[in-house]
Amino acid sequence: MKNSFVLVFLALVLTVSFSLQGQTYDQLNVQLQFLNHYGKAYQRGSLAPKYVGSEYYSADWQPMDVKFKDTLLRFDAVKLNLMNSTLEVLYNEEERVIANHFFEYVLIPQGGQNRLMVSANFFNYNNKPLSGFVEVFGTGDAKVLAQHYILVKEPHAQAHITGGYTQDRLMKSSENFIYEGGKLTIIKKKKDLEEYYRRKSSQLSRYLKDNNPNIKDPKQLLALVEQMGKKS
Repeated sequence: MKNSFVLVFLALVLTVSFSLQGQTYDQLNVQLQFLNHYGKAYQRGSLAPKYVGSEYYSADWQPMDVKFKDTLLRFDAVKLNLMNSTLEVLYNEEERVIANHFFEYVLIPQGGQNRLMVSANFFNYNNKPLSGFVEVFGTGDAKVLAQHYILVKEPHAQAHITGGYTQDRLMKSSENFIYEGGKLTIIKKKKDLEEYYRRKSSQLSRYLKDNNPNIKDPKQLLALVEQMGKKS
């Protein structure tokens, strides 16, 4: 099962604190060897004729640490492509693409911590693989996964008359899931939580009343999940 495989290495990486350091000559050499072997040349403008908008999680190049099977490599300029769950790396002024089956996860440094991103294709929901990238929150048996993906919005039928967009638009979107026991449960509203915790309804009601969490915020949702996991 893909989900079981993912959680094995997630459990390992979440126990390790990793910080960016200066790149050594040896690592630069390993990076170059890796990109020469796995990095496919980026084909600029492939989306331009059909779509309006960006397919990236962030439009800016960012430093990231990429975990491959046998090593963790640091790159100074990386983008996450949410359309196809790939990495785009700027190296020696050349853009290359790393397919998602070559890497296990990505660490994005932010505020002294690392955000953990996994290709969403590793996870299935309703018997279909997710798209984009999944951000992992939590280290316990129950985790919160925030899926970051691209929603393609078609133009309005009268757009050519009203002056609106006449091409499909790429819109960044997200969904939150509870991941427990190898299963994903999507959480969009409080009713979803009530169904998920129907055997702990009184405990859930107290938490919602006392804390009034924004369940669209994965960190607040994680706090709820962790509290619900405690013995009452």
